[in-house]
Amino acid sequence: MLVRRSRSADLKAAVEACAVRMTCTAFVACMLVMLVMLVMQQAPVFGQGERLPQPTFGWKGADLCIRCHRSEQGDWVDTATTATWRHDAHSRSHLALLSDNPRTQAMEQALGFKAVEQKSCVACHTHSSAEPPIDEETSVLHAGISCETCHGAAEAYLEKHMEKSWRFLDSAEKAAFGMHDLRNPVLKAENCLSCHLGDVSTDRIITHQMYAAGHPPLAGFEMESSSKGMGQHWKRVWEKSEKVQGLAAAAGYHTEAACESQRALIGSLVALKKTVTLVHDYAQEAVSLPEAHPWPELAIYDCQSCHHELQVPSWRQSSASRHAVPGRPSLVRWPRQLAGVAMAHAGRQADVDALLLPYSVGLNGRPFGTPDTLLQISEDTNGIIEEAIAGLQGVRRGDASVLWEQEHELIASLSAAGRRSGEFEAARQLGWVMVLALRQCRTWPEDVRAQKIAELTAVLGLDFPEPAYPLPPSEEKPFWQTSLTLASGVRMEQVHQAFLMPAALPKP
Repeated sequence: MLVRRSRSADLKAAVEACAVRMTCTAFVACMLVMLVMLVMQQAPVFGQGERLPQPTFGWKGADLCIRCHRSEQGDWVDTATTATWRHDAHSRSHLALLSDNPRTQAMEQALGFKAVEQKSCVACHTHSSAEPPIDEETSVLHAGISCETCHGAAEAYLEKHMEKSWRFLDSAEKAAFGMHDLRNPVLKAENCLSCHLGDVSTDRIITHQMYAAGHPPLAGFEMESSSKGMGQHWKRVWEKSEKVQGLAAAAGYHTEAACESQRALIGSLVALKKTVTLVHDYAQEAVSLPEAHPWPELAIYDCQSCHHELQVPSWRQSSASRHAVPGRPSLVRWPRQLAGVAMAHAGRQADVDALLLPYSVGLNGRPFGTPDTLLQISEDTNGIIEEAIAGLQGVRRGDASVLWEQEHELIASLSAAGRRSGEFEAARQLGWVMVLALRQCRTWPEDVRAQKIAELTAVLGLDFPEPAYPLPPSEEKPFWQTSLTLASGVRMEQVHQAFLMPAALPKP
């Protein structure tokens, strides 16, 4: 059974109106490139200031992408793209919208709508209705999240990105043709978190009603570890042939962050910023469109503020922000501890609870606050977070001595934060990044690092299913379900012990 373009008439008209195909000549495209480059030369470092408005491009369809990316293309492209993507949970995410799915069927009956016609469901579980439909699914082509969903509508760049000159264009030049630079950890994290946390501007909103009707809770999201767990359908420049690496070096190609743990820290700061942005944007919609976005929307807050064990003592009760009044909700908590480590690593304010104090004051005064109050306090908070992001983006791959010192210090910071942690999802974020850092750092012998990685993985449940989307007759449980089971029986004393590191060896 396929997911075709069955949408409500209003939704279809709205989406199609927003995705009008852009017809432009090569001259216009070139002028766009020149204009963006000119403005970018005078623009602040990415992550600061306002973004340039992006033109609208038409959609070409995943089947065109697969024609090339399923086969060998010299030194640049191999079959890894579709060989991995075919098993990715994203490519099959549309299956959750089908009414023969028991969970979906129960939700539809409770909520009174069809998932394939609900814009908030469609926005995260499949590709845009403006994209050409997939008439027949194959072993490598599925109707879930598509290539263009993440990489951008391809009308202007489809042919251009086949040219050799495309390889080393900078981000601004590629963006002028509509391609999203997902090698930029900020853009990648924003792209992922638009679904894994929420984004009002693209209708990616999970409501409390949806949770109550049976939608799985969104687990804390760590960008780099999730990418590895799902399986990389790409190769980084330093994983390609020596020839390609040489060409990249000669071209001064720098769009990657220095290492996995650095990208993870940047992602954690983006998650913190998106948490603030989600509340701000929903409050703004609640003011302008109160019927469509009634206030408060409980799902944008931390679930454990209300849903915790009714027992004393309970780690869920004791894990609240020190500024929160008992019984009052707070913003989502899982990004905070890792973001605090990232802020300190960037030489900025590391006390995230203090950074979010204005929200605590607003939420303490009245449960869930008021839209007007929350709208007034977002701008300064995001500015501080953006400064930290810019600081972390300054270190480039190749400076081994700097990276050694940073990885060593990062592991010490993660270890200390993990041993203080009072919240399971926050500890899991720290654990994922500590595993990445331990694999990179050579301060401890390999057997010590392997033992610590195994301990963190077991205690915090860091492994993802393999393949990423288990299909019958597999008995593997989906990741969200194993996460809930683990969290319900966790002992925080065991978590704290898992983060304890032995004394480091002298620097080699």
